[in-house]
Amino acid sequence: MLLSTGSLLMIVGGFRVAHEPRRLSTGLILLVAVALLGSGAGVFLAGPDMGVPSRSEWIAATAFGTCVVGMALVANGFAVIRHEGRSPTTCTPLVVGAGLMLLATGLTVVAVNPRVPAWTTQLIAVCCVVGGYLVVHLIAFAGYALLYSNLPDRCEADAIVILGCGLNRRAVTPLLGARLDRGIRAYQVAEAAGALPVIVTCGGQGDDEATSEADAMARYLAARGLPMNVVVRERHSHNTAENLENCIRELALRGIPAERVRITVVTSNFHVLRTAALTRRLGIDAQVVGARTAGYFMPAAFLREFFAVLATHYRRAHLAAVTITVAALTAVIANAALPPR
Repeated sequence: MLLSTGSLLMIVGGFRVAHEPRRLSTGLILLVAVALLGSGAGVFLAGPDMGVPSRSEWIAATAFGTCVVGMALVANGFAVIRHEGRSPTTCTPLVVGAGLMLLATGLTVVAVNPRVPAWTTQLIAVCCVVGGYLVVHLIAFAGYALLYSNLPDRCEADAIVILGCGLNRRAVTPLLGARLDRGIRAYQVAEAAGALPVIVTCGGQGDDEATSEADAMARYLAARGLPMNVVVRERHSHNTAENLENCIRELALRGIPAERVRITVVTSNFHVLRTAALTRRLGIDAQVVGARTAGYFMPAAFLREFFAVLATHYRRAHLAAVTITVAALTAVIANAALPPR
């Protein structure tokens, strides 16, 4: 049953990737498929005599795994801050890692002390359910983002749109440089297939920048041999939605109408899935490709993107989860307030 259901879900996920890969829910379908196939394979290999772990063994294994992940995130948080400085994004691994370590401590206390008050066990159980809900969504999001970013480049693009991500005064940062190099490769793939795409550099001028991102990006491309007659500069946007909307207007002014434009959007690999979902919401025929990101920065970047997706997608499901969590916490608090029998 596990193998059959997992195989069916894998077929459904593959069909969705082939026909419309920009749906975020495909990541959840593929994650469930992989989990069922893995469980089915494990049961098959273990045979009928496989024992069922006890409650204490489950708790110990969960606490150990949670603690290891938490410690790894805390260590990564210090590494990111050392390289990139302190900011809400770079501090995210520290906060999440500390929370996981605290949860692991609570699980350990419940496992080793049978006289823990019932409300404490209930509180930790609620935290575990909420954490599990978030972890499942995070794994599905990050895994599918990496899968989506490695799909083959489309060859028939009318435009290669490179999204900005900030400058160091006038200089292109390593993160933006990786996007520009990825955009050059996408342009070369389209050109080799006989297409004649333009390259759109997107980004306005920030308060701490000496020039617009679009101009700095155009200079970077020129220094690497791209002809300037194929570069279109979009200098007025300050976020991804404005990047895409202004880009479509710029292309329409050059005779490529919005209803039939085909674009390849270039961003960082951690940003591809949210950008792809945005192009789908805006009704743009687009593929989004991702540039590689430094390994030490990946956890912080994916956590930031994940929390952004939580705020913008599947709001009804998340609202239902929040409502259930609040009701459960209220019940736990009420139970703790009751006098002991």
